[in-house]
Amino acid sequence: MRKALVFSLVSLALSCSLFRAKIAPYPAGVTFPLEEAGRVEFEGKIVGGLEKDETGRIYFSTDKGYLYCLDSATREISWKFTSPVPLGCPPALGVERLFAWDQENSVFCLDNKGALLWQVKVSERISSPISLDGEKVYLGTEAGSLLAFSQATGESLWRFETEGIISAAPVFFNNQLCLGSGDGKVYILSPEGRLRGTIDIVSPILVTPLVDGQRLYVGAEDRVFYCYDLRHRKRKWMITAGGRLLASPWADKKRVFFPASNGVLYALDKKSGDILWWWISPSRSRYDLEFDGEKILVTSSSPSLYSLDMKSGKALGKYDAKEEIRSNPVWAEPYLLFALFDPAVSKGRIVFLRKEVGVKLSPSLASPQPVGIEVSFTASATGFYRPQFEFSLVRGEERTVVQAASERTTWVWFADKEGSYTISVRAKDEKQSQEMEMSYEITKNDKATIR
Repeated sequence: MRKALVFSLVSLALSCSLFRAKIAPYPAGVTFPLEEAGRVEFEGKIVGGLEKDETGRIYFSTDKGYLYCLDSATREISWKFTSPVPLGCPPALGVERLFAWDQENSVFCLDNKGALLWQVKVSERISSPISLDGEKVYLGTEAGSLLAFSQATGESLWRFETEGIISAAPVFFNNQLCLGSGDGKVYILSPEGRLRGTIDIVSPILVTPLVDGQRLYVGAEDRVFYCYDLRHRKRKWMITAGGRLLASPWADKKRVFFPASNGVLYALDKKSGDILWWWISPSRSRYDLEFDGEKILVTSSSPSLYSLDMKSGKALGKYDAKEEIRSNPVWAEPYLLFALFDPAVSKGRIVFLRKEVGVKLSPSLASPQPVGIEVSFTASATGFYRPQFEFSLVRGEERTVVQAASERTTWVWFADKEGSYTISVRAKDEKQSQEMEMSYEITKNDKATIR
């Protein structure tokens, strides 16, 4: 009988431990609410968007002919490259080099310190972003040519002709290039520029598509969004959206996302094309989406930056910049960055946001109060995860912890001596802490003003 009882108690204890709720890990990535941490000014308006490398450095081009490298950790410009002509595209980042072109169709190659390595003049008008593979630089022209250059020397290697403008950058699949053209076709090319096949979309392709595994996700000007099996070059599904594609799609394991010209961000099932959710933005967005864990960060031609839940599309946070945002958002821990532009002085600003952290302390009765009164002090914290609160009472040089660190947010004080006091609360979690103090007067009964 005793053995059976012991066995039952052990089993009960094990079952309780198995079903005990797990504590979620400390939140990572962008956490709302946000506050401004600083700004960096630059000349002109950003062309395209912000690009981030693996070290957290941020690169961008402007219509004043500058290419900037910004150290996100120090919030300072590391270097800038100056072109006499406005730049026409965001920089493309290679392993040790970066590339851009200007509005007079010159292509630049810089090293990672901003020194010019080579420059090539193109006879046709350049019209696409730059794509890179291990050895080559690719760009498209208004005349319908895809041009390939050596990354090392700038030597022209080959060209491929289409029948429409090329404004979408080529993407890569199994050592092949997939090139969307304004003539409504996707061309499958070898690394040497030889045609290996085509996919006929019919409507012009003007935005860079996405290759994800064996599939190609591509939007056309007729507002149709397609998924193709690249191995067999067969369509898997298609949907008609409420607007045409404005920025390149992005995918996780189950979903593909894209913003459209009707101001809607779509989330589709990757396998079936079913619409899982949609979210209406304040304005159209041509800016790339930023992804942070299970969150999507979205900017549009408005002052608002949103964080959305990737699974549901529910808004998790919002930041109001008070001015129209002019770039994609970029997460460079611990900062979230975007650009603004002041047309009055033709200058832009990179805004750095960080998690807002603070603690507040509120008394149940305002100071002063008479001896013998009971006052409760309640703390509230912003930006902490599972915070604990430690209350202290300070009088003169004497400091006494009156309530040890715990999850309790209120301390009750019975004021039995007159005098000037300081009430202190320290909020802390496993990564941060912050303290707030409040002065409080306790007077004799005949001098107190009870409130």
